[in-house]
Amino acid sequence: MSQGKSLNSTLLIWCILALGVPAVLAQSAGPQPLPMPPQIAVPRDIPYLGTIRLNVDATDVERHIFSIRETIPVRGGEPLTLLYPQWLPGNHSPSGRVDRLAGLTIRGNTKRLEWTRDAVDVFAFHVGVPADVTSLDVEFQFASPIGTNEGRIAMTPEMLNLQWNAVVLYPAGYFARQITVEPSVNLPEGWQFATALETISSNGGVTTFKPGSLETLVDSPIFAGGHFKRLDLDPAGPAPVHLNIVADRADQLEVTPEQLEAHRALVRQAYKLYGSHHYDHYDFLLAVTDHMGGIGLEHHQSSENATVPGYFTEWDKNPDARDLLQHEYTHSWNGKF
Repeated sequence: MSQGKSLNSTLLIWCILALGVPAVLAQSAGPQPLPMPPQIAVPRDIPYLGTIRLNVDATDVERHIFSIRETIPVRGGEPLTLLYPQWLPGNHSPSGRVDRLAGLTIRGNTKRLEWTRDAVDVFAFHVGVPADVTSLDVEFQFASPIGTNEGRIAMTPEMLNLQWNAVVLYPAGYFARQITVEPSVNLPEGWQFATALETISSNGGVTTFKPGSLETLVDSPIFAGGHFKRLDLDPAGPAPVHLNIVADRADQLEVTPEQLEAHRALVRQAYKLYGSHHYDHYDFLLAVTDHMGGIGLEHHQSSENATVPGYFTEWDKNPDARDLLQHEYTHSWNGKF
């Protein structure tokens, strides 16, 4: 073949390729969106089919780990979506720490069941329920922060703050007030605790509380510690009101008669101001600490409060630390009722 014919053949091939590429590209569909996952059931104001049993082991204070076991009644053969709390009372934002949830395992009739995380809502977990299964056994851990760079510290070797919204999974499709939960907790040996929940038994280191709605449970946190003191703030009042104190050290629990009277006056003045009370009892939960993270969070029948280590022992040096309790107490009328 002559050089001229070879050149012409090469040019012809390139022309064919050049003309064909746009046609091939035009026929390509390109990237396509994946289909959206099925919609998560919308909450309904009807009772859930049974009581959820929830146990929290809070004894691993060195590693700051809460270990959770739940037994959740289900209908055999029906798929279930479990939700981790996202919107939290008093937080005003979707601030649930689902990033701290670890080790999720779900079993039915002792057989391990596969679960999948929702492709859009990371707070949702889907599980297929076999026809012969009437309850699910759920286990996971809440790895609470061990340093302030990870978030608020809620557990130390001396005390802890158990917020139930951090340690529960619940079925989608129901209002929180229509889901009944029987909670229980294991605490380190010798520790005492306070909460707005009603205790029904304490055996073998396990304290079980009266069943109630998930809504009430999330609104009823626990403060517990090895150094603990409980003070009656309204001995002759219309409803019990107590100041429950946990501290880093035993000497930080020393309260003078004058300091006790100041806190009792707080309750009396609130009744004079509001002219009513709407709780069966009220528990101030107060942490005197520089180890556990700070907090001021209102609840209907309690409040979470953390203050400086010298709140009582250096009373005259910390007048600016004395407005937290009344602030959160006021929310029991304004915001929680």
